[in-house]
Amino acid sequence: MTKWNNKTRYAVVMVLCVVLNMVLSEVSGNLHLPVWLDVTGTALAALLLEPTAGLIVGLANNFFLAIFLTGTSSLFYYCISAAVALIVGLMIREPNGGKIRRNRVLPAIALVLIVSTLLSTVLTLLLSGGVSTSTWEVHYMDIAAAWGLPQALSCLFGVFVIKFYDTLATAALVAVLYRVSPHSFKYPPAEA
Repeated sequence: MTKWNNKTRYAVVMVLCVVLNMVLSEVSGNLHLPVWLDVTGTALAALLLEPTAGLIVGLANNFFLAIFLTGTSSLFYYCISAAVALIVGLMIREPNGGKIRRNRVLPAIALVLIVSTLLSTVLTLLLSGGVSTSTWEVHYMDIAAAWGLPQALSCLFGVFVIKFYDTLATAALVAVLYRVSPHSFKYPPAEA
């Protein structure tokens, strides 16, 4: 295989990661799964290339959603994609595209879960008064409300449960996709 120039490699990986985000999100929604999977490509781009690539993939995905599917609220949820890109790209990979730091994978997963849960809860409370559009989140919110928790805590609980499933599923997919990705996609670039 000939050596790709860096711009071509970045463009190809980032386009594939945007498509991955959209496809997984659509499949998840159509199958009514209790996960979003909409940051899988974002995390993969941050891992394969660098955090900036993940930031761009997440922005492209949220921008596309805002224009064509869900409306402007998707732009607010970009902060979750950005957080995932930064956490994965900065915690798991050594600086300057070095080796994967396996001892940081579980802390990164935990941090993604905590940060994405908090951000998503705050956005859900601010943008819709704590009323989710996710059937699964509503299910868990209703369980928490039946326990007597106030709206904000019910929202936090519902979001947390779905983010727990989503974070684990996304981490598993990213691990598999990273493993099977061609060496030419990974940073640093493969030598010819």
